[in-house]
Amino acid sequence: MTIPIEFSSQFIKDHSPPEEQLFQSFLQSGEPYTSLFRNNPWLIPPDAGKPLEWGSGAYWDTTVARKHPHWKKIELPVPTRDLHQMRRDFVNWGFCLIQDGLSAAQCDRFRARLFDQAEGERLAGVEQRTPTGQYVNTLINKGQIFAQCIEQDPEAVQAGPLIEHFLNETLGRGWICHSFLANGADPGGQPQILHIDQGPLMPWITEEAPALVNTMFIPQDIHEGNGGTLLIPGSHQILIEAGSGGPVGKMPPTIQLEAPAGTIMLFDGRLLHGTGVNRSSELRFVATMSNVKPWMRTQENWALSVDPAVLASASPKLLHRIGMQALTYGATVEGFGLGARGRVGEAVGDTRPFREAADDGSYLRVGELSPDSSLETLDQPFTLRSVTEQARRRASK
Repeated sequence: MTIPIEFSSQFIKDHSPPEEQLFQSFLQSGEPYTSLFRNNPWLIPPDAGKPLEWGSGAYWDTTVARKHPHWKKIELPVPTRDLHQMRRDFVNWGFCLIQDGLSAAQCDRFRARLFDQAEGERLAGVEQRTPTGQYVNTLINKGQIFAQCIEQDPEAVQAGPLIEHFLNETLGRGWICHSFLANGADPGGQPQILHIDQGPLMPWITEEAPALVNTMFIPQDIHEGNGGTLLIPGSHQILIEAGSGGPVGKMPPTIQLEAPAGTIMLFDGRLLHGTGVNRSSELRFVATMSNVKPWMRTQENWALSVDPAVLASASPKLLHRIGMQALTYGATVEGFGLGARGRVGEAVGDTRPFREAADDGSYLRVGELSPDSSLETLDQPFTLRSVTEQARRRASK
């Protein structure tokens, strides 16, 4: 077969000079980091192969807001139960702090399960090491309390109803969980590069509202000594003002988060933040549940990673949160879910049966068929057929 020369790789390459290629200057701009580092060299991450420098004004060399010369006279967010204040803090500073988001008993349960899991993973040789410290991933499989937190169940997180409402306001109803993992700051670890969590959208910066909002569970006191989260209050507003593609100008200094155990921080996906340096002798953990629009690809591949036992007992709400409730523009399986609205418990979008069929080895996908296919071939027990029929029966009840 002769292919027209215009479709050959060499011809295409010869007729694609950089200046003609669409949107390349924008997509490859590296913004907002290009201008961010150029105009704020103190934000450049350290060389992990060398000892950390202190006293040079680097972003990790800071303190909590109440002690910081730049911030101490400014009213930054403090833990509160006032929803009106939370909204103001979130808009103005990019984060808010929920006082006693976890009760004392819930906090103890959360912390005990998390630290036990971290130690168990170290002993099993399956822990994830990062320059900042140990991470504990896929928390949904590692204790009922974590699955309950994804559902914002008041039995596990007493501020759950408030958090759920807040996320409905900021992301719109139908949001799903992007990932849920614990971020460790080990004694003597490195600082994390300051980043925004909706970074995969860069160089686009959503201006009207975030596309990602984080719920950070704080199960132990955090402060400047044990690696309290680094952040630049209000940095999301600076990025919004710069717009998609930057450039970004001067940034105010970082602070380290200070909060008592049981606090929950909600923060904008456009806020610059990162793990601080733990200068104590004890491990420090926080756990971050990221939440996104339902059409976005999630960080955690829930359809593959969730334990079958967790999946078997999952409520319709939990299934929705982990993206196993398909809708027209996301998570469909062989077309199943097209036309669905992504609502909790919606039968025509429930993809759990596909995963269960895959687990037990019975999943039969629809392959090549034609009018010439044998009756035996056409009558195979396709999983799509059985799931669709089951969904229709459920929907008709």
